[in-house]
Amino acid sequence: MINKNLRSAIPGLLPLAVLIIAEMIWGITIGLIAAAFLGITELTYHLIKNRKFEKAILPELGMLMLFGVFAITLKGDVLEQLMSVFIIALLLIMTGISAFSGHNLLMASAGRYFKGVKMGHWELYQMQKTMQFLFWFLLGYLVLFIAVFFLAPPFVTFMGGTGLLILFGAFFIIEIIRKRLINKKLSHQEWLPLVEENGNVIGHAPRYAVHHPKRRWLHPVVHLQVIGHNGLWLQKRPLNKLVQPGKWDTAVGGHLSAGEPVELSLQREAAEEIGLTIRNPTFLGKYIWESTLERELVFAFAQKHEGQLTPNPEELDGGRFWSFQEIESQLGTQVFTPNFEHEYRLFQSFLKRTLVS
Repeated sequence: MINKNLRSAIPGLLPLAVLIIAEMIWGITIGLIAAAFLGITELTYHLIKNRKFEKAILPELGMLMLFGVFAITLKGDVLEQLMSVFIIALLLIMTGISAFSGHNLLMASAGRYFKGVKMGHWELYQMQKTMQFLFWFLLGYLVLFIAVFFLAPPFVTFMGGTGLLILFGAFFIIEIIRKRLINKKLSHQEWLPLVEENGNVIGHAPRYAVHHPKRRWLHPVVHLQVIGHNGLWLQKRPLNKLVQPGKWDTAVGGHLSAGEPVELSLQREAAEEIGLTIRNPTFLGKYIWESTLERELVFAFAQKHEGQLTPNPEELDGGRFWSFQEIESQLGTQVFTPNFEHEYRLFQSFLKRTLVS
C-alpha cells in the first residue's frame, strides 16, 4: 500500500512528470505548456473540491515555470553548463528566504505532504538552523562553481553533475554529525515543556532556547505566596541572577520540568528554595507573564505558614516576612520584581482574607 504522505505528494509531482515525458517526445515548449495546464487544472480541482485555494502548490508550479522558461531561453551546451547554476541559485534563494525570514517557502511547499505531522517550536527552530546551514553550504558551492566556470571550464561538467551529488552527500553527512554533537550537548541541559495558553503541552525545548528575547516560547512555571501573620514571606533574588537581580520576589518560583505535574513541581520548588513542605496549597489562578526575555504561564498558589523558613543559599539571597502595609508602601519603587507586583495586585484581596491569626 502506498504511504499516505507519498499519496499526497503525487499531485504535486505530476506536473514535473508531465514536463519530463512531454519534453522527451515533443520538446521543451510543448512540455512546458502541458505541465502548466496540468498545474492550473490541479489548482482549480482543489478549489472546487475543498473550497480552499491550495497555496502550497504555487511554489512548485512557479519553480516549474521558471525552469521551463530557462530551458527554452538557453540551448545546447550553454543550457547544460548553466542549468546546474540555475538549480543551485534557485535552491539558494528559496533556502535563504525560508531560513532568514518569516516566510518558509520550503515548508509551504512540503507542508501539504505532511499534513498529519505536527511540529513544535523546537522542531521548527531546529529545521530553520538546518536551512541556514544549507544556505551557507549552497552559497559556497555556487561561488566555487562560478569560479570554475570562468577559470577551469573543463571541470564545469563535473561540478554540475557528480559534484552536486557529492555536495548533498557531504551536507547530509556533516549535518548528521553536527546534530549528534548538538544532541550530546543538549542531553545535559534542563528541558522545559512548551504550552498553549490553556496549559496544553505542545512540545519541549532546552531552557537556553526558551529564554530568548526573539523567541519567548510560552512555558509553565509555579509560584507560591507564603502567607504569615499580616503579611507575606518574600525571597530576595541573588545579585548574580540574570533576571531582576537583588530585588524582592514571590516566596517560591520555578519552572516545571519536562513531564512534571504542576503540583509535584510546586512541592519540589518549595522544598528546594525555602525548605517548606507543602500541605493543601490554595490555587489562586493562572495568568501569562511576559518580559523582554521570556513568556510564562504562571500557576499561582498560596500556603499559610508561621515560623522559620530556611532559604537555600544557592538559590536565594535570604528572605523575610513583609507586612501588607510595608509591601504596599514600597510598590512601584523598584524594590520588588515587576512580576511580584503584578501578582500581588491580582490576588491581594484573597491574600488579605486568609491571614494567619
